[in-house]
Amino acid sequence: MDANRLLARSWLPGVELFHADFSGQPFGRHSHDAFAIGAILHGAGGYQCRGARHVLPAGTLSLMNPEEPHTGNAESERLVYRMLYIEESRLLPLLGRKQLPRGFQALNPADDGQVAQALARVAGEFERNDALALESELLALLELVFVRHGGMREAAAASRDGGATALLRDYLETHFSEAVSLEQLAALVDRHPRHLIETFRRAYGVPPHTYLLQRRVREAKRRLVEGAMPIDVALELGFYDQAHFSTTFRRFTGVTPGRFRSATRT
Repeated sequence: MDANRLLARSWLPGVELFHADFSGQPFGRHSHDAFAIGAILHGAGGYQCRGARHVLPAGTLSLMNPEEPHTGNAESERLVYRMLYIEESRLLPLLGRKQLPRGFQALNPADDGQVAQALARVAGEFERNDALALESELLALLELVFVRHGGMREAAAASRDGGATALLRDYLETHFSEAVSLEQLAALVDRHPRHLIETFRRAYGVPPHTYLLQRRVREAKRRLVEGAMPIDVALELGFYDQAHFSTTFRRFTGVTPGRFRSATRT
């Protein structure tokens, strides 16, 4: 059985997401020109690396530095994991740091599940191909994993930035149906994306991509009340598909778009 998938986005160079679902040993000795951040989801995986054999059960993290030779195999009948690869040259621009973290010292460090959860959020946004949400979740994951396991110090708190966050809010209020990227927003106010997210969250309680979703839901309610069909609203407001729209709408309102529309029509 082999149901592996490798995802990449043209607007996010140097970053790939690998969904592994296989049995046996499909990977001989090899290395990657990227940092690898992974989580075992089902079964148990194994590999040879740094002169030792490692077995990783479900719930385990798998972290690796660039150019570390290793093998890869399933220790169970079926192995499922997700792995994010990020090229070394892309790390500093994304993190907004002056020097690289020292790298992962432990291949399979103990973690309370937060890194795996952050990786799951990145994977979800990779599937939806929402630039703003994916970039935001990616930055949060990288900051978390390299502070916890890569020897990087926590970033100093960003100072308040005058009217920049208000400008961003106004921009999101008027461009809510468009595909907006984090890089685009950062350029708008001449701030690094990490700084932008932190100051926006401080000012409005949520990061920019969540604010944008809330704005879309607010507009969706108005259109549904007027009789628009959920599928049309989903496409017009920039959602990936109707399922994404329904999940997001219910997240913020407690009901599905269809039930909301039916209740208002009644």
